[in-house]
Amino acid sequence: MKLKQLFGLVVFLLSFQSGIAQWKLNDTTPVPVCAAPDFQAAVLYSIDEDGNSYYVWSDYRKGVIELYVQKFNEKGIAQWEKDGLRIGKVIDQYAIIYTQRLIKPDGKGGAFVAWHLLPDPNNQGHRQFFAQHVSKDGSLSWGSEGVKVSDRELTTVDPYDDVFDLIDLKNDKLLVFFNHYNTETATNTVYTKKLDYSGKIIEEEKKLFENNRLEDKVIYDEKNSRFLALIKDNQADYLFQTFDANNTPLIPTPKAIYQNQFSGNSRIDLFKTDAEGNAVIGRTLTVDDRKFVYAHKVDITGASKWGNNGVNMGSEHTFDIQVVPTSDGGGIATWLETADRLRPFQIAKIIADGTIIWKKDAFVPRSDKPYRLPNKLVPDGKDGVYTLWLKPKDIGYELTVQHFDNNGMHRFVDEGISIKDFTFYSDYRLIPYPKGGVIVFWGANKELEDGRGGTVDLYTNYLTENGRFGLDEPPVLEINPLALNSFCAGQTFSVSVNTSGPNFNLDNSFKVLLSDKNGNFDNAIELGKDTRKTINVKTTQAIENGNYRIKVVSTSPVVESKNVVEVKIAEVTAPLITADKMIACVGETFTLTGLGCENGSVKWSNNKEGKTLAVALENTTTFSATCIIEGCKTSSSSNELLLQTSKVAATASNGGPFNVGESIKLTSTGGVKYTWSGPESFTSSEQNPTIAGATLNMGGIYTVVVTDNNNCTGQAQTTVQINNILALEEEVNIRTFPNPTSHEIIVEFYAQVNNPVNVSLINMQGMIVGERKLKATGGYQQEVLDIRYFSRGQYLVKVITPKREVIKKVIIEN
Repeated sequence: MKLKQLFGLVVFLLSFQSGIAQWKLNDTTPVPVCAAPDFQAAVLYSIDEDGNSYYVWSDYRKGVIELYVQKFNEKGIAQWEKDGLRIGKVIDQYAIIYTQRLIKPDGKGGAFVAWHLLPDPNNQGHRQFFAQHVSKDGSLSWGSEGVKVSDRELTTVDPYDDVFDLIDLKNDKLLVFFNHYNTETATNTVYTKKLDYSGKIIEEEKKLFENNRLEDKVIYDEKNSRFLALIKDNQADYLFQTFDANNTPLIPTPKAIYQNQFSGNSRIDLFKTDAEGNAVIGRTLTVDDRKFVYAHKVDITGASKWGNNGVNMGSEHTFDIQVVPTSDGGGIATWLETADRLRPFQIAKIIADGTIIWKKDAFVPRSDKPYRLPNKLVPDGKDGVYTLWLKPKDIGYELTVQHFDNNGMHRFVDEGISIKDFTFYSDYRLIPYPKGGVIVFWGANKELEDGRGGTVDLYTNYLTENGRFGLDEPPVLEINPLALNSFCAGQTFSVSVNTSGPNFNLDNSFKVLLSDKNGNFDNAIELGKDTRKTINVKTTQAIENGNYRIKVVSTSPVVESKNVVEVKIAEVTAPLITADKMIACVGETFTLTGLGCENGSVKWSNNKEGKTLAVALENTTTFSATCIIEGCKTSSSSNELLLQTSKVAATASNGGPFNVGESIKLTSTGGVKYTWSGPESFTSSEQNPTIAGATLNMGGIYTVVVTDNNNCTGQAQTTVQINNILALEEEVNIRTFPNPTSHEIIVEFYAQVNNPVNVSLINMQGMIVGERKLKATGGYQQEVLDIRYFSRGQYLVKVITPKREVIKKVIIEN
């Protein structure tokens, strides 16, 4: 095999081994963070909400001190370069020194790092403030050596007394603060400065305060955007002060927070804030050859919450107190008893008024050899704590971890859980895991002696809250596709999940969480929960319209769904309505359909509900609809449909009465097709048919069925009258005119002189409505009948002479 191929295989195997190393369940094998040559030391860490842990250390692999970092994901798998990623240097010299450094998550899978760089190996008290940003993928954002944060040459007398921090203020703002000690004037000044995420200055250095002593302590309360400071004082030991985000003091005069009744010197072991922004302080007070430890809690005004002078926790020979605040306003404290080898490590519970309610040994020594007691104390997230110590064995020590609940009871076995793989341990740390349990982090080797001067590598392991090594393999939770992905504010719907892997606990519930419109679940809204895998949920009316994400989280164990579902909150959409036809005959049924209201009910403008509507109409009508979903606001109105009805206005009439022998004339209107029927089996498809040769049997009701353009039908009837009158209008010497007429009828006849003549006007009912009796003047004669007041219609003029009787038909119009 060629050398190049062999080298590539080695690199592959090394990276593969690094990639698969993780905290496996019930596996005590430590996971290496760095196994590079020589020393790795002075280690610090941080962890983000997702369980990614970040580590920074001084590294001696090249014969000088450089700064390296590493990131582990939530399963304990290294994410950056094997054996760490170099981000800058500390000093161009091999030296056993401590310098300030820190590492903070950037909230995006990367980290901000800050440290003291020593530009002059021969003057290790002069230092510079450097910083670096490492992206999620392990790229250096601020150059190969980082950026110089301040041009001030920082002077360090004792690194323990330095003020040094970097805070991510979010929104592209970083806050740094540090102290500058002027040896000529013996003044100690604390400065603040702001950078953006690219490392550029956005606010120049501002003085926070100035003091004539070292040992000042400053922390920043991110939740309340303020500084808290312990200012070393010649008379009062320490003064307490707070400042707002603009460096303005909030207490008019710095306040002495306790009286030093022993006139000794305090060492501040602990300075932090609790959930309410109160300061929690642990101090060791040295008086001659005696040492006392005190726990203090101070509110924002400087008022003591745990007694006037704090709580004296131990004997006169104590050292190094650590305190973890608890949600009840108290805390759990640990400290060292330096004069009692049988009770070297103590733990106690303080309640809100500063009273100690229990105190006990953290462990009982089982060996005549001395224990090492680094006193590391971190919270477990449930008002309990984790702590550690080093238990001696034949050669070297075992790194031992214990878990105490809020009542001081062991959660691990009485002797604690021990890591036994090494002889020498250094830089031991406990890191609270956000999902429960604790990460143990240490430097170690297997030297037969104490290991100093030998190779020290870095390792981690994980312990569950019940004391098992490695992460439990949780069940897998996956959201099934939703039937709908768009909802209105107030709507009820269902979310179902599939599970695989280990079973959930019996007390488990599945919670459905809704993100904000940016897809962030930091302030997620719980829509509903259920012990079953189908969860009925309901949005609230207060939710704004927009795009959101849904995830499901189980409660026992806490597992998030491996997928999220995109959903949209919007107004209820108006339905789209259609009809099977737009015009129909009167009484015929229309069928209407509403589309687009899948999860609701369509309400029609006639107040009927349903996806379809069948309706028979007498008149043309306009229809619309809305969509109604339970819990939601009704939609706007849909499109409108104008449904037209076709009503045939059929008419029928005739020109009668008719006399026997005349032609019967029928008339109809209102359509395009006509079907007549009548007496004597009469039928016709003509609009205006004529029947020749009327007989008396042809009189009666004639019916016509009229069909229009829409194939709608209507019916009308007319009554035909037939008169049996003989010799009608046979006499040529008798005539009437004008005909038709509207004012008068002139009757002309021929008769012998003095013959009687009778002229009468008869209506179609056979009644005489006008009559005139006279004697003829001889020859042709005219008589005028005034008909102005007669009703319109057909009439008969009857003329009777001694020789004959003649009837004429006239029509009166008016």
